[in-house]
Amino acid sequence: MANLPRLLAGAMLLAAAGAASAGVIVVRSSGPSATQYPIGKSLADNARISLKGGDMVVVLDGKGSRTLKGPGTYPAAGGSGGGSATSFSALLASANGRRGRVGAVRPAPQPRQVWQVSADRSETFCFVAPGTGLRLRREDIQATRTVTIKDLASGKSAEVEFDAAQQLADWPTNLPVTDGNRYRMGSVETVMKAVDGGRGFADLGSAFVRAGCTAQLDALSTTAAYASAE
Repeated sequence: MANLPRLLAGAMLLAAAGAASAGVIVVRSSGPSATQYPIGKSLADNARISLKGGDMVVVLDGKGSRTLKGPGTYPAAGGSGGGSATSFSALLASANGRRGRVGAVRPAPQPRQVWQVSADRSETFCFVAPGTGLRLRREDIQATRTVTIKDLASGKSAEVEFDAAQQLADWPTNLPVTDGNRYRMGSVETVMKAVDGGRGFADLGSAFVRAGCTAQLDALSTTAAYASAE
């Protein structure tokens, strides 16, 4: 995404300013107006978003995410039509293990979901305590693989086994996630951050921005998508 480092530089301050009531936040932007709508920018529900040709802005509101493309002027909050791909209550329930079992064997890699921890890239990862619904994800699913996860603070470790064609596995129950701890998986290290899920998609997105959980912010915008404006 164009200008990503510069756009992320002020994201935490912008999200903090709207933390009490997120309303609508920007989760992605590109094009000539990207500097006006940086990642984490909080907008009032009655705000208007003015875009030029070549602009693209993705926003999260109480219902979910929308993709807006210029030229045009749009209300920051969506209308009454449509519905999000998943409800916010269902998303929070899945963060704590209250979900139907997702099939472990897939014929091809699937898009990353919000509560899937990457075994292939270092990152900051957000969880909603107690974080019992987390799953470990790998991208190359061709062969069997054993992933050893080590909590660098406690020294405890656990192994996760992947069969061939299996992309997801449950996070080991004997290695609970702890806020602020760093977990090593081979050459990959992930820092776990506990966040408050808030009252809706925009609140959760703001929490992701403040904590630096940018990959989950992107996954959230896809999971919660409910409409598109050209």
